[in-house]
Amino acid sequence: MGKKVLTRQDVDKLYFEGTKEIYIDDETIVLPGAKDALMAAGIKVRTKDCQVEQIKKIIEECCDEKEIADSMKNEIIKSVIAKCDVKI
Repeated sequence: MGKKVLTRQDVDKLYFEGTKEIYIDDETIVLPGAKDALMAAGIKVRTKDCQVEQIKKIIEECCDEKEIADSMKNEIIKSVIAKCDVKI
């Protein structure tokens, strides 16, 4: 799969859809006009790694609230990350 390009027009569409943050990976090229538009629109840019860390944190908090054992918590995290990896 090739590189993805994020343009100013893409950012305008995201803004009008009400998007507050986006996740990009190493395969995404953000054009200078898109960078300016993201800043002007107040849309936060996060990396895929950041999203994975956020997912892990949420799962850990939920498991801690339910007093789920660490071994089970780790299995849940691995399973969720594996399922999300296709979509992230």
